Amino acid sequence: MPLPLIPAIAAGIAAVSAAAGVKKGFEAKKDMDRAKSLNQTSQDIAKESEEFIDMAREKTNEAITELGQEKIRILSTSINEFVQSFEKIKNINLKNSEGIDELKNFNPTSESFKQLKEASFEAKKVAINGLAAVGSGALLAYGTYSVVMSGLGGLIVTATTGTALGTLSGVAATNATLAWLGGGALSAGGLGMAGGMAVLGGLVAGPALAIGGAIFASQAKTALNDAYGNYDKAKVFKKQARNIGIALKGIFTRANQLTELLQKLDVFFVYQVKLLEEIIESKGVNWESYSKSEQQEIYKCVQLAQAIKVILDTSLLKQEGELDEMSEQVLENGNQYLTGLMQA
Repeated sequence: MPLPLIPAIAAGIAAVSAAAGVKKGFEAKKDMDRAKSLNQTSQDIAKESEEFIDMAREKTNEAITELGQEKIRILSTSINEFVQSFEKIKNINLKNSEGIDELKNFNPTSESFKQLKEASFEAKKVAINGLAAVGSGALLAYGTYSVVMSGLGGLIVTATTGTALGTLSGVAATNATLAWLGGGALSAGGLGMAGGMAVLGGLVAGPALAIGGAIFASQAKTALNDAYGNYDKAKVFKKQARNIGIALKGIFTRANQLTELLQKLDVFFVYQVKLLEEIIESKGVNWESYSKSEQQEIYKCVQLAQAIKVILDTSLLKQEGELDEMSEQVLENGNQYLTGLMQA
C-alpha cells in the first residue's frame, strides 16, 4: 500500500527543487543587475574624473604657455632695447646705487649682463619668426624654466620649426609632468604622460582604470564581487584625480601670478628704458656727463631689469615635476618691489 506514496513524494521533492532553482535564479539575476549597475556607476565616476583631469591639464598648459610667451615678449622688446642702450654707456659706475648688491656690479662687461643680452637676442630671433612657429613643448619649457642663466633660450631658437619637448636637453627633457601637460610623451626617460600623473597624484603609476567585463562572468556572484572591486577602483581614481587637480591648480595659479607680475613690472620698465634712451640721446654715452638725477633714473632702469631677470631666472617646476617653492619667494619679493614703485 505505501507504494502509491512514492510518486507524491517525488513530485513534492521536484516542486521544492524547482522553487529553490527559481529562487537561486532570481538571486542570480539580482546579483547580475547589481553588478551592471555598479559597473555603470564606476564607469561614470571614472569618466568624470578623467574629464576633470584633462580640463585641469589643459588650463595649466595654457597658463604655462602664456608665461613662456610673456617671457619671450619682454626679452624681445623692452629687455632687448635696454641692453642695446645700456651697453653704449662708457665708464658706467653703479657702486653708489641703492638697492640689491648685484646691481653694484652690473655693467656691460658683467656676466649677468651678458646672459641677459644673449637671452634677449635669442628671444628676438624667436619673435621675428613668430610664436606660432614655436613648438608647444618648447613654449612650455620656456614658461617653466630659467631662460637666462640656464641657456634654455638657445634651444628655443631652433624650435621655430617646431622642436618637440623630447628633443630639449637637461631638465626640460626629463620632466615627465611637463611632457604630460603638453599632451605628449617623452622620447627619453620612459615616464611620459603616466609619469606626469604619477608625480602630481603621488602615485606609483598612472591611474589607469579598467572597468567592465565582469558582468559577463559565468557566475553572478563573481560578477558582483568584480563589480564591487571596480567601484573601489573608481573611488580611488576619483581621489587621485582630486589630488592631481589640487597640484595643477597650484601650478596654474603660480604661472598666472608670475605672468601678471612681469606685465606690471614691464609697464614701469618700458618707461625707464625710454628715459634711458632720451638721456643717451641728449647727453651722449659718457657716464660722467650725466647729472645726479639722470644717473638715478638709470639706476632705476637697471634695478627694474634686474627684478625682471630674477623672475625670468626662476623655475616654475622642479625636475621632479612639483611646484618650485622658490617661485613663491620670488613672487612675494617682486610684488613688494612693485608696490614700492607704485607708491613712489
